[in-house]
Amino acid sequence: MQVSKQRLEELLESEIVHFARALKPHPMTLQQILQLREPESLRDFLLEELPIRFARRLQLIESLPEWNKVPHMRVIRSLYSDAFRRLRMVPPSNPEKFREALRGIKSRNTNMLMHVVRGVRAMKRSSPISDVQVNQFLDEFLTARIGTDILSSQYLAITRVEGRTSVIDPQCDAVGIVRSAASNAQRLCEHHYGWAPPLDVVDVGKVRFPFIGQYLNYIMFELIKNSLRAVVERYGSREEAVKRPVRVVVCGDETTVVLRVSDSGGGIPLDDLSKVWSYLYTTARPAREEFQDDAESDDEGNVAPMAGFGCGLPLSRNYASYVGGRLVLNSMPNYGTDAYLYLNRLGNAQEALMMDSDAGLPSRGFLPRVK
Repeated sequence: MQVSKQRLEELLESEIVHFARALKPHPMTLQQILQLREPESLRDFLLEELPIRFARRLQLIESLPEWNKVPHMRVIRSLYSDAFRRLRMVPPSNPEKFREALRGIKSRNTNMLMHVVRGVRAMKRSSPISDVQVNQFLDEFLTARIGTDILSSQYLAITRVEGRTSVIDPQCDAVGIVRSAASNAQRLCEHHYGWAPPLDVVDVGKVRFPFIGQYLNYIMFELIKNSLRAVVERYGSREEAVKRPVRVVVCGDETTVVLRVSDSGGGIPLDDLSKVWSYLYTTARPAREEFQDDAESDDEGNVAPMAGFGCGLPLSRNYASYVGGRLVLNSMPNYGTDAYLYLNRLGNAQEALMMDSDAGLPSRGFLPRVK
């Protein structure tokens, strides 16, 4: 039986509502994702799982007041609606079509961070939406985005023509990533200020653990960049700053990895400490907004700013909390700041997905088998 285009759209919209309200996703651990190396089983799982996650993202967007009056929010809604449709239309027995659909979704969603942050800020300017609502929405939205990105990337990694890999490094070298992030942050600092403070990395125990190197690099780059900037702007000269190096310590026990970034850049005023976790707070207003995940430059070669746009620290905390970790800032006024990053070393913490409204909802489908 042939279904008209209009009727098909109506059916798919009904499915979105059903998936969002009546079904819940399966929270995963890094160890579980790491073991997902059998393409057919993972494909079956993702065909069940990803539409639920996309539908819930759509529901979250539509929970905002007057979201449809903001162009960026309409773009986001369209992108996730399209992603849901593409996955629901993929023949379950066609791995090529499924891989093509995943690649297309990831490609079209490349600028999602820019759209959602600009969109919510536009809503804040024009709608009766509170700072608390903004931050809660972005925390939930961006944390959920991490999960779908990891699962999609895992499937694309294990089906690479060049050979199977994994989006998760089972022996992630924390110190190696810290040194790379530090080098990039120092070069960026030199570009903006002409020089960069010295930086020491202390490695205690050769820490290795299952983690996503890209996420750890993002967090550490953000923390180190902030510390370098604070020292430069407090002391103003290389001669003074050389006496006060930024120090990064990497250590851990059997269950937890701890990374500390310490500086003597004057600290954060205690009244402002809670504000740094808000997506609406920033310490600088450059001429144009740039949103990028790359540590140094975007695809057009534009150099990243030293001061962010209210995204770096909140997003870093999202990456940490997603896998059961914590990011904590301790400020000593008129002296400096210590940033502590605590990460689960076992990879057995469930992703931060579940909300109170999930209570009693049935799971759809199954968890994939692992070998």
